[in-house]
Amino acid sequence: MLEPLPAFQWHLGNDTEEHMIEKLADLPDGVIGLRVGGRLTAKDYDDVIAPMVDDAVREGGRLRCLVEIDQDFTGLTPPAVVDDVRLGFHTFAAVDGVAVVAASGWAVTATRWAAFFVPFPMRVFRPEDRAAAADWLAALPADAGITVTLDESTGVVTAEVTEALRVEDFETLAATVDPWMREHGQLPGLVLHLRRVPGWTSIGSLVRHVRFVLEHQGKVGRLALVTDVPVADTIAAVAGHVVHPQIRAFGYEDQVAAQAWAAGS
Repeated sequence: MLEPLPAFQWHLGNDTEEHMIEKLADLPDGVIGLRVGGRLTAKDYDDVIAPMVDDAVREGGRLRCLVEIDQDFTGLTPPAVVDDVRLGFHTFAAVDGVAVVAASGWAVTATRWAAFFVPFPMRVFRPEDRAAAADWLAALPADAGITVTLDESTGVVTAEVTEALRVEDFETLAATVDPWMREHGQLPGLVLHLRRVPGWTSIGSLVRHVRFVLEHQGKVGRLALVTDVPVADTIAAVAGHVVHPQIRAFGYEDQVAAQAWAAGS
């Protein structure tokens, strides 16, 4: 279970209080890192964090971040909090994952809570596991967890799901489904092809999933679950009684048959 969320403490002292922030150099390709201590200020964001993030996005388009937090880290000044929020809104869509390296304490608890709400994987590692944190970031999938294709002749969309679902994966699905619906009114069929139940990277991903379902309820004719997950038949039978689309389960190797059924054949 998660520990209670720690109360946020405002640090109203002046910016001359002792603090430390430095870039980490000994990280795998594609991973950027910071070590922070003391109390972060708006100047730290302007001079170090924002340029580093901007460079990473410009060079690679995606962000994998390792943040090493010293024991003496005490938080952010109010102006730094504003910059933190602004930077978060600016970069969320470009983040593949964040690893926080910290000893036990309020920083660990706060990070574990934050991991439920951000739209990307976020994990906490102990200081002795710093190398494992860097390896975890480097091993994250480079591509989205979902690949979406549309058969223009039948109006059937096939979604190949391979990883835990992110917020942007549902945006990808909607970008294919919604234009068809605007032109044709209803999507004849949706095929979900997945080896296992993928889950979600965050509570934000789950919320986006629910929103997608609600927004498209009654607008999809047939839904095929193409998977070897043992309970797929039960899920299809139960869901078929409470949601609009006709739902049917197929074995993972039966994708062609599922697409034909979804098209009404």
